[in-house]
Amino acid sequence: MSFQCYSSRASLRSASVGGMFVMSDGVKRVIRDQWLVQAELLQKGRLLRLSYTFCTVEVAGRGLDTIFEDASVCKLGTIQAAPPQTTAEGQLWIGGIIVVAAGPQSASEFQEGCSDA
Repeated sequence: MSFQCYSSRASLRSASVGGMFVMSDGVKRVIRDQWLVQAELLQKGRLLRLSYTFCTVEVAGRGLDTIFEDASVCKLGTIQAAPPQTTAEGQLWIGGIIVVAAGPQSASEFQEGCSDA
């Protein structure tokens, strides 16, 4: 069984204004491109850190280069964590997505900056 962890914006044929993050509990969040401050690919390509003006999103997995490239040009698509049984070696795989608010005063900014999809 194949599971798609990432769909580029081009493949979605979407007029989306930001990246969509599908959390492990099924909650979907869209964060606008304009709030992306920095994208970093760390730990030999196993951690993608996306710093936004009001939060940081960390994506853990393997083969995250494609997602990093799309984020670098502010064209992030849909990122979704894969079920544990779909761990094909050498292919893009996302084990988890974590969103960290910038600080306690940022809770309202986070709610304003993200939208449910």
